Amino acid sequence: MSDISEDVGSKLLFENGRVRVWDLTLAPGESTGRHRHKEDYLYVVIGGGSLQPVDADGLKGKSRPMADGDVRWRDVEDEDIHEAINTGSEPWRNIIVELK
Repeated sequence: MSDISEDVGSKLLFENGRVRVWDLTLAPGESTGRHRHKEDYLYVVIGGGSLQPVDADGLKGKSRPMADGDVRWRDVEDEDIHEAINTGSEPWRNIIVELK
């Protein structure tokens, strides 16, 4: 198994004592790689597309279409290890906000 990154996005945009804000961009077919969330988080989809979730054991889920402006919330109890693959034909982008 590959290493698990603490970076949940492509670029850290902002961090203070309460939040971390990431920009995530993926080319078509590109994966985030395995990464770990330790905090509850939300993400805002920019432009739309489709992502395929992959759980900590490598099991691929069904590709999920999302529209521009969609907001998704995730509760994290202990930690959440996963990756996501851009299954769309266009670049994927979202903004991730982790609540500390």
